[in-house]
Amino acid sequence: MKIIIDTSVIIDHTRASKGVLLKLISSGAQIYIPMVVISELWAGVSMNDKNNEKKIEKLIERFIEVDLSKESAKKAGELLRNNKLMETIDAIIAATALELGAQVATSNKKHFSKIKNLKLYE
Repeated sequence: MKIIIDTSVIIDHTRASKGVLLKLISSGAQIYIPMVVISELWAGVSMNDKNNEKKIEKLIERFIEVDLSKESAKKAGELLRNNKLMETIDAIIAATALELGAQVATSNKKHFSKIKNLKLYE
């Protein structure tokens, strides 16, 4: 099983509701982290704390890093064009998941629920 993780899953994990991410890790799933998620994590205020930064760095080392491909970039643009309320980062995550045939693990299911053919991890 291929899983793309959203920033929210990692944030939830660091704040004590560790269930979803631990479940994914123990399931043996291939867990992908888009570069845009890493960027969003590093933009967070909690990264001012070097201990938090080290914990996040150690955690994301377990995942497969995935860059934005040209096809995913085009698909993200299409998603944004068709859904004016969607955030660019969410469109990139969704497009990457569609390209890889992966499910999206997120705490913000409503951000992704209207995307045709996109599967959300339950």
